[in-house]
Amino acid sequence: MRPKSQDALNRWLAAERDDRPDAADAALREMFEALPLLAPAAGFADRVLARTGLQPAKRDVFASLGLRLVLAASLIALSLGAIWLPPALRALGGIFSLSGVVGFGVRGVAEVSRGLASVLSLGEWLFSLGQALSGLLLEPRGLAALATCLLVSGLAFRFLRAHISGERSFSYVDPI
Repeated sequence: MRPKSQDALNRWLAAERDDRPDAADAALREMFEALPLLAPAAGFADRVLARTGLQPAKRDVFASLGLRLVLAASLIALSLGAIWLPPALRALGGIFSLSGVVGFGVRGVAEVSRGLASVLSLGEWLFSLGQALSGLLLEPRGLAALATCLLVSGLAFRFLRAHISGERSFSYVDPI
């Protein structure tokens, strides 16, 4: 230990013996501040990676002949594409016209509106079916039939629950 940290240690121990907590905390804090920081030496991680063989090789990407050939071929294809682009656009322009695009949009809107009309007619049919069933079920005979079905299903549930609960046990295997 260095002399300064030795003095801080002596002061801390004396303060603890004399029951002076503030002075003890200050001396302990000073002693911890005097400790050197624990950090690996510079280049430690690089040396470990190099020794394990996991360190990637540092090399120039553009130094490879294959990459240079691919870049040259890409530049040639781009320049030829720039030369051939205007005639190709003129040929495609003859296929598509403003009236054709507008006609396609109008047909699309008409098909969407037909689909919406068919969905609405199906909804109207389901609504009328629901009205007819609710009219039948609101009559006294319909309500009696519903109440009877509810009573039968409730009793069946109660008997089934009692039957299942009676067969429960904590043993999973019947004794031999």
